[in-house]
Amino acid sequence: MEQLQEIEQNVSRLVEAYKQARRENVALQEQLKQQNDELFVLRTQIKQTQTDLRNLQIAHALTVDSPQRQKAKNHIQSIIADINRTIDVLKH
Repeated sequence: MEQLQEIEQNVSRLVEAYKQARRENVALQEQLKQQNDELFVLRTQIKQTQTDLRNLQIAHALTVDSPQRQKAKNHIQSIIADINRTIDVLKH
């Protein structure tokens, strides 16, 4: 009889441990969902920040006088001058 009571106690402990493990699992699943949601928001913010940074870099490159910008501007002006000369030649 004593062995039967010991087995019942062990089963009761196992059932309680199982219930506790399930409660912990539910809590961990909820925590995981919240962290995944937060991760999604953070990744979205990172993408937006990268886009903003790229736009700022382009804007900066267009507004700041740099040797490369001046060289590109001179090259474009040269091409426009060549086109204008070609148009003049074709008109006559």
